[in-house]
Amino acid sequence: MKKIALLLLILSSLIGQVDYNSQIQPIFNNNCTSCHMYGNASGGSTLTSYSEVMTNSNSGASVVPGDHANSLLWQRVNNGSMPPQNNPDLSADQINLIAQWIDQGASLQLSEEINISPQEYTLHQNYPNPFNPNTSMNFDLPKDGLVNITIYDMMGRVVKTLVNGSQTAGFKSIRWNATNDRNEPVSAGLYIYTIQAGDFRQTRKMVLLK
Repeated sequence: MKKIALLLLILSSLIGQVDYNSQIQPIFNNNCTSCHMYGNASGGSTLTSYSEVMTNSNSGASVVPGDHANSLLWQRVNNGSMPPQNNPDLSADQINLIAQWIDQGASLQLSEEINISPQEYTLHQNYPNPFNPNTSMNFDLPKDGLVNITIYDMMGRVVKTLVNGSQTAGFKSIRWNATNDRNEPVSAGLYIYTIQAGDFRQTRKMVLLK
């Protein structure tokens, strides 16, 4: 196993891709899992495995694939709130590596022989909320299929269609910049967003501030 991990690390450095199992999970194991483990999940966040890292915390989207700046996990290690004060902060190189991994899509990368997919359909609460003007919505798809995610105003009128087409299984994320289907800014207020995937349907609310 050590030889395999070393080979993955060498390959990832050669192609510029960050490998989760050999580069990211060890950072969490050495610095974070004493507080973020099963039965002792600080903030509702568990960091003992890839699937748990990709699950949202109580405060919002832990990881937004492709967008480290809006990922709560990166925000907390970057501002020093994680690990807690009695533990040393992560090094700049470790923080940058986490950011690079997220920006590359936050996948398992070279270790994709381990195929981790969500166990059920879920539409997560947007983060941040309230927001102005950008917010992110994570959603989990246990299998491939047609997916529609639409934003409505409180009168039930369509404001913006964010997703409408075939999607592969996995942990997904979409951003909304508070514009309608004509790319015009919308007014402040309460909005509803809904996901439809096969027979699954879920709705949540969000608040846009101006």
